[in-house]
Amino acid sequence: MRPRPLSVVEAAAVLHTSEAYVRRLLASRRLYGIKIGPVWGVFEEDLESFMRLRRPPGRPRKARRRPIAEKEMRLCITRERAAAGTDDSLLKPKGERTTRRAG
Repeated sequence: MRPRPLSVVEAAAVLHTSEAYVRRLLASRRLYGIKIGPVWGVFEEDLESFMRLRRPPGRPRKARRRPIAEKEMRLCITRERAAAGTDDSLLKPKGERTTRRAG
């Protein structure tokens, strides 16, 4: 025997949201449901899978990072350049450029 589908009101109570939000989810097909006439039904399995995949509402929190000191950053960049061997291919400041003169 197949379980009874939940109504929009019951699905909204499970999700802790409004009925309008559940209806929008159903209309946009982000939440799977069946429509019998004007009435929507949502199976518990579909509601559980939606809750697993749903991201929390609102803006995501910023990751806390330790600010890197400028000296540490320059040292890190210098190490990466040395490891990559790209020093010769980078443009040098005007004072360091070697110019060939025709002569």
